[in-house]
Amino acid sequence: MARLVDVAAGILVLVAAVTLYAVKHDTRRLEQAVQAQERIAEKAESDIAVLKAERAYLARPDRIEALARKQGLEPIRDHQYSRVEEPADDAIARLLERSLTGPQPETDERDLPAERLPDTNTSRNPGERP
Repeated sequence: MARLVDVAAGILVLVAAVTLYAVKHDTRRLEQAVQAQERIAEKAESDIAVLKAERAYLARPDRIEALARKQGLEPIRDHQYSRVEEPADDAIARLLERSLTGPQPETDERDLPAERLPDTNTSRNPGERP
């Protein structure tokens, strides 16, 4: 009987040793996979930092302005704005018409600033200020 217990204990020790080796091997493999993922994440963070710096460099207003002027772009002019009361379709139609026909003199009342609009109030005396 003592011999049977010794054999069972020996087999149990061998099974435990094999199990311990398998767990150790799996742990190292998982550890290497985690380290590889960490390296990938660090590289991605580094790439993101480089891209943010590059975007900040490329989005500098002085650089964009120079490039825009080389392409013939200009700042927005007064006649390109539309009044809130004006339907958007009318404003778009006027802008398309201007882009096809070229710049027109500012004679349209909708294009004139409020202080340059013709006076339509006839109830005042001619010398009276608004």
